[in-house]
Amino acid sequence: MMSKRGELKNLSKIIEDVFSQKHFRIGIDNIRVQDAWVKTMGDNIQKYTYKVYYKRGILYVKLKSSVLKEELTFEKAKIIKLINKELGKEYIKEMELS
Repeated sequence: MMSKRGELKNLSKIIEDVFSQKHFRIGIDNIRVQDAWVKTMGDNIQKYTYKVYYKRGILYVKLKSSVLKEELTFEKAKIIKLINKELGKEYIKEMELS
């Protein structure tokens, strides 16, 4: 018979194994990057953003304002650095604005 402590270790191992699977990890990374975008850029920028997603090192941002797109284009490197700092790891290597 297994002790409760042994069962907890097995359960935590199972959870770790599930979340380390590629499709779960990709989804979790995408959510983490989206959250970091909101925290880093703030509510004012968020008002003009209608889609943010992350795929294979690239952050894709769709904006409602062409003026804001131009402004953010000049600050891409700074934005990438700030978001990666928020994430604690270099997730984003490039950013596409449209």
